[in-house]
Amino acid sequence: MQDPKNALGEVLTIPKLRLDQAIKNSEVKAEKHSFGRDPKQYYLYFAPTGSIKQRVIVYIHGGGWMSGSPSRYKYIGKKFSDMGYHTLSLGYRHAPIFKYPAQARDIFKGLFKGLKLLQSKGVNTDNIVVVGSSAGGHLGGILTYDKKLQEEFGLDNRMLRGLISLGGVLSFGVEYPATTQLMIEALFEKNFDRKTAEPISLADGSEPTKVLCIHAQNDPISAVENEKLFVDHVNLLKPKTAVSMIIRDEDIFHSNLVMGVFFEDPEESDPLKVMFRWIESLPFNKPGSTAREK
Repeated sequence: MQDPKNALGEVLTIPKLRLDQAIKNSEVKAEKHSFGRDPKQYYLYFAPTGSIKQRVIVYIHGGGWMSGSPSRYKYIGKKFSDMGYHTLSLGYRHAPIFKYPAQARDIFKGLFKGLKLLQSKGVNTDNIVVVGSSAGGHLGGILTYDKKLQEEFGLDNRMLRGLISLGGVLSFGVEYPATTQLMIEALFEKNFDRKTAEPISLADGSEPTKVLCIHAQNDPISAVENEKLFVDHVNLLKPKTAVSMIIRDEDIFHSNLVMGVFFEDPEESDPLKVMFRWIESLPFNKPGSTAREK
């Protein structure tokens, strides 16, 4: 059972996070590209600054599958671009109006379009790192593990070198707080087979993607047990594939990790130091070594 103090702590962190978000976003510019008729079907491209890294970051925002947008989290895209990465931030249609798999299909379509843009700019897209916050961690898991959608959209999963989940929902097989359970219920049609939308069920050990999960011990939204279950399962399928970082700071809950960590200095923040060092440690595909069928 969740500690009520954690839920209260989560609520109290939101006002300052929203203020910081508004201030930071006002300073950020990005290229916006639509890939559908719905206003949520777009992605933002952030060009790298400084020393350019040879990996592409694909960021997927959170919001309980019901809110949020790339524009709301522009400061996160800028954080990655400031570190030297070509960065795509993907939008998707929201529940409960649009039921799953609308969100997954949007993520795949947005990535497909975004990679075409990068390739037109001469960017090597053979080394992608997917980063997802909260519900975006779930959708990042779908991007990584859903073989049927990968085949449909012509995505060679050898391009997906890493998956980073920040407080993500990677398994539905644990006890979630009532508010989170309501969001999960709103995502699916009645009687939908949720195992077809669950990263832990889709993983089979054939994936070439390494995994880093960062989760707060006191998370009152996304139960930390779900992340532990996922990491253990992936490593059982293929040893040493997944690693986790559990934040035990009593003042870190959900939002001040999954979106708040990106306000911090990468040289001072332990989660960001771990994240960026892990990204640069990933195996590297030589240019042209993966197929691009579409």
